[in-house]
Amino acid sequence: MIRPTFPARWLPIAALATIVVLPGCAAASPPVGREPGFGAHVGAGCNGRADIPRYEKFVGRKLEWSTDAFDQRDWAKLRSSIDWLSGCWRGTDVKLIISIPMIAQSGPGTLKDGAEGKFDDIFLHSAKTLVKDGHDKVVIRIGWEFNGGWQPWAANKDPANFIAYYRRAVGLMRSVPGQHFKFEWTPNIGRNALPAEQGYPGDDVVDIIGMDIYNEYWTPALANTQVRFAWFVNQPYGLNWLRDFGKQHHKPIAFSEWGSGTRKDGHGAGDDPYFITKMAEWMRANDVLYHSYWESAESSYDDSVTRGAHPLAGKAFREAFGKRRKS
Repeated sequence: MIRPTFPARWLPIAALATIVVLPGCAAASPPVGREPGFGAHVGAGCNGRADIPRYEKFVGRKLEWSTDAFDQRDWAKLRSSIDWLSGCWRGTDVKLIISIPMIAQSGPGTLKDGAEGKFDDIFLHSAKTLVKDGHDKVVIRIGWEFNGGWQPWAANKDPANFIAYYRRAVGLMRSVPGQHFKFEWTPNIGRNALPAEQGYPGDDVVDIIGMDIYNEYWTPALANTQVRFAWFVNQPYGLNWLRDFGKQHHKPIAFSEWGSGTRKDGHGAGDDPYFITKMAEWMRANDVLYHSYWESAESSYDDSVTRGAHPLAGKAFREAFGKRRKS
């Protein structure tokens, strides 16, 4: 997970007027739909697996899903992390969501290179290793947050080759005997650098429509938590767009990264229980397949709900997810 470090699009106050809940107007209770699969990322590989009991004790519930990612810092680290991460999770009963980078942060590589097959070994080795270690039914995220400008595989640079590369990678992984992978296509919330549908690779190579969402803002107009969440729901390429796009393509929707916390640059929303509560309500009301909270306490971005830095959000999280509810 790499959080963007540049400002999002600034919003005119007039645009926000259409989404603000007026004082005194009581909102109807949200309908109860599917209980989403309960997940979290609590650390990479063996470190994350070892920390799951602590996380489960805090929440009061067994973890069902976990998001993890191969190392994207450079090509050598990416390749070596495949065997390490897969081995760390061998024998787990947690359902895995594995994020596979399309291009390393450091080193040569373009989307065109990928579309032409120069990185085929990454995806073939990933698939063979995961199957060997008993992870034949994992969810795979290829090139997540592609619609932003912060990933080295940013699709706005070359959308045609992003799509071609994505399709090639899925075909390679599906060619490995014994696999039963599901593929999650994952834009970041918002319009960003590319309208998300311009990077959609096709219904035949996508099983789940995902979205990453973090409780952050760059304009004072969104400082209020109620206004901000309404904007998350109703903005172009927001939560309601995700719901509608999933229905249009007859795919389930999911959140394999979401969080709320404090950014070193001041753009995080901090200890915000409202965001946690409203996300839980929205997910249950909109038939979300699973979600995976990004439980991190890094110095640049801390969205941990279990370590005491955000006590109100932590309390809201336990209240929202601490007990499995009937669908």
